[in-house]
Amino acid sequence: MENIVAWQDAYSLEMPEIDAQHKVLLDLINQVWNAVVGRVSIEKQIELIEKLEHYTLSHFAAEETFLRTIQYPEFDEHKKAHEIFVQRIAAEKANLLANGHLTLDMLHFLKDWLINHILGTDKKYAQFSQGKTSSSSFVGRFFSALLGKR
Repeated sequence: MENIVAWQDAYSLEMPEIDAQHKVLLDLINQVWNAVVGRVSIEKQIELIEKLEHYTLSHFAAEETFLRTIQYPEFDEHKKAHEIFVQRIAAEKANLLANGHLTLDMLHFLKDWLINHILGTDKKYAQFSQGKTSSSSFVGRFFSALLGKR
């Protein structure tokens, strides 16, 4: 089956760890897409949407910890955007449990939201963090900011 989205170099924040996490999120969205299009069992769809939900929460927690560490001035707005994404996944999971199906609209929303978030909001914090640290690595930037090294 065809995927709904593929990684492109334009999505890179030049932070290998975060880019890898974003690739996993895109892969999970593709897995859910293929499950819906392929009409796999409801149990498998539930498993995949829960996997997406858990990974999203983990990724957002790591990202938000980093943003706090670098004292990102748009932290509150960024966190609010994450909450909207998580709420949409939770709503669709509830719909799946209640009605036995996920909507293709939801999958398009997730894909579009994630790509727009990476290209807009995430690129902004990546540029901001470059000015605060000298490392291109997420972990390097995190520890540089944490230790106060500029």
